[in-house]
Amino acid sequence: MARKPCNPSDGAQFRKLSPRQARALAALLRGPASRESLDRISGASNSPDVIAKLRRTYGLNIVCNLRRTRDRDGRSVEHGIYVLTEAQRARAVALLGLSAGDSEVPT
Repeated sequence: MARKPCNPSDGAQFRKLSPRQARALAALLRGPASRESLDRISGASNSPDVIAKLRRTYGLNIVCNLRRTRDRDGRSVEHGIYVLTEAQRARAVALLGLSAGDSEVPT
């Protein structure tokens, strides 16, 4: 049976984050992160899927900005930088079980 995506207002805030989701979300609270860095931080080999699940399950607005860069062969390519919008920071803090005044985000 397929898992139904949930509306953030129907109790999604009470669903527990997976360890990978928690690590990725904590990283985004610290600042923008590339797909490659989120792979390393979260322990996933497909961090775009982790981000998609955070968006779908918890209704988080996580933006992916594409930046031009050069790959190791010198070709012009774009890579994604994920950013948690300022409006979503309080929700992310709550999902991680932190208090709003916490200055330390877990690593």
